[in-house]
Amino acid sequence: MSTYFFSVNRGKKSLMIDLKAPEAKEIIHRIVGEVDVLTENFSPGTMDRLGFGYEELSKINEQLVYASTSGFGHTGPYRDRGAVDIIVQGMGGVMSTTGHESDPSPSRAGFTIGDIAAGMFTAVGVLSALVERGTSGKGQHVDVAMLDTQVALLENLVIRHLGTGEIQPRVGLRSPNYTPHQALPASDGWIVLAGVKDDNWQLFCGMIGADELAIDERFANNQLRTQNYKELEPLLFQVMSKKTKSEWIEILSEHFLIGPMNNIAEMAQDPQVNHRNMIVDVPTWTGGSLKVSNTPVKHSRTLGGAIKGASKPGEHTNEILETVGFSREEINSLIDTGVVAISPTIDD
Repeated sequence: MSTYFFSVNRGKKSLMIDLKAPEAKEIIHRIVGEVDVLTENFSPGTMDRLGFGYEELSKINEQLVYASTSGFGHTGPYRDRGAVDIIVQGMGGVMSTTGHESDPSPSRAGFTIGDIAAGMFTAVGVLSALVERGTSGKGQHVDVAMLDTQVALLENLVIRHLGTGEIQPRVGLRSPNYTPHQALPASDGWIVLAGVKDDNWQLFCGMIGADELAIDERFANNQLRTQNYKELEPLLFQVMSKKTKSEWIEILSEHFLIGPMNNIAEMAQDPQVNHRNMIVDVPTWTGGSLKVSNTPVKHSRTLGGAIKGASKPGEHTNEILETVGFSREEINSLIDTGVVAISPTIDD
């Protein structure tokens, strides 16, 4: 099993079942009668063909919140098309905003923002449906499209275009609206800087030892600095590259927003990240453990986060079937006929 499997399946119980087997219908119906939420990530229509669509299952449990996550959603002209992360990054406009303006080549976001956003919006949709159920007493179908989530994430760029006709170009290291508000090179890597405004521009220039920039009319205010960033940026690069990241952070952090631009290894060692318990060990069934990123949500009363590791496929088949009323004999029969399966032997 891959490290990705161990990461995304932590804390979950596992039932292996052949959904196409006729006997699967009774199993799923019994489970659905006991649960609050069902989530599925099949292509639209697949669950209906299997006999497990929302209309069918809501007859068994009218309080069921049934969430479907797919590439383009359950309606519209693209409904039956497949999609993965890079497809929706491209179609949703995200890839048009990333990369450097001097390079016309598309640039994919460095992580699966389409997949992640779809999961997060699905969770929000499920929670809002559960809250509404508290009033109405009824569940509903939650339909989340990966493409829709990318459009939603670009909210500021969308409203700007629809209001003014502007299409934001690629801007690379910087903000299109504030200057300097960007990544800058230090002598031993990069820093990220924000919070430089018109009322503290002269202070900033003095603190970095570049008083000449403070009196340069080309950079007198944010509008001019942004307009003339091609002239300003190399001057800032030259100044900032004279000191280390830690030196600049010590000099500037009292008055400006600043931090190191970390790679993954550096981020995992950051004292703030570790203080917030964002890198944790979870056990594996091989007897070892893996370090994974934790949930960023911290509750004041209830314990959350990555406590349990991933289950073996089928590890909880017996437990789940017993919970919904199947006898030992019935479970053995379902295993023998291949309708369900229990944990196989998985080598380290």
